[in-house]
Amino acid sequence: MSETLSDITVKLNVDQPSTPVNMGVLAIFTKGETAGVKSYFTLGDVQEDFAQNTDLLAVAQGYFAQKYHGEKLVVITYSESIAAATAAYYSEGWEFATVVGEDAQTDVVTLANYLDGQSERFAVVGVPATTDFVTNKLTEFIERFEGVKRVIVFASGKTEAKALFGAGALIGALGNEQVGSITWKFRQIGGVETTDLSVTNIKKLHSNKIFTYVEKSGIQQTSEGFTLSGEFIDALHGDDWIKATIETELQKLLSTSRKITFDAVGIAQIDATVTTVLNQATANGIILVNEETGSGKFQVRTVSRANTPQSDIAQRKYNGLSFNYTRSGAIHSVTVNGQINL
Repeated sequence: MSETLSDITVKLNVDQPSTPVNMGVLAIFTKGETAGVKSYFTLGDVQEDFAQNTDLLAVAQGYFAQKYHGEKLVVITYSESIAAATAAYYSEGWEFATVVGEDAQTDVVTLANYLDGQSERFAVVGVPATTDFVTNKLTEFIERFEGVKRVIVFASGKTEAKALFGAGALIGALGNEQVGSITWKFRQIGGVETTDLSVTNIKKLHSNKIFTYVEKSGIQQTSEGFTLSGEFIDALHGDDWIKATIETELQKLLSTSRKITFDAVGIAQIDATVTTVLNQATANGIILVNEETGSGKFQVRTVSRANTPQSDIAQRKYNGLSFNYTRSGAIHSVTVNGQINL
């Protein structure tokens, strides 16, 4: 079992109004006789171990076909419960996960619910971009994921194999981009064919928060970039980056300092570390820039030692830092109003 040994806990609460960590690593869950985990750095290595697992290979082929894919591909073999396997191998350095095999349709729902409970990472599902899927299977498919927030569903290809390739390719192409620098709409993906679905059926996919691969103005591109809940992938990915980076930098601070004193000086060091991460998130495009100040639209608050419970001081636990920020968002459509003067 893999567990993360850390002295840092970062909790993110997303307050929504009306509307290194490698953040691009994909994990493939597959059922087998012996549970385990292994990282792969080339497609050839995957093929050596899983020559007979055609579904797994299809995902891996799509992932490694992309020029800037994540540093590795993680394969997690589970023999019984996928929830237990997810917990056991949660710290193996992956941000996205998909499931292949006979039980994939049910097990990916379990995986998605587990990740939702953690409020981080993404389950990824590839489905065929066919009229049959939209007409006969879409409703039942959506019902299985009711209430689940962090699921990316990408429709591509006309076969299951090509849909799995597309899921791997999507993450390989976009997952490892600098978080905050891109939206997942309008992006190009190597090796994925554009759909020939009707506009009506594409809109039906979109209304159910599934996106596909299309051609607009002669440019092949992803048709949208949201999760099944309607949240945009880049926004949630940015939240994950902030959380993971703060955890990493604060752990570095504790581990490399001779002592962080429980006073104004020590608390200021913690404050400065978090502020540095949020400034970087602003520079990366995750956090909105305040037009008046030119700084990131975020706040960091700390509680002084005098206002800290004595029990926390005695146990050397500082729970007094909190922060909030406004996501930068992105423009996905434009309406232009013009006037012709005769």
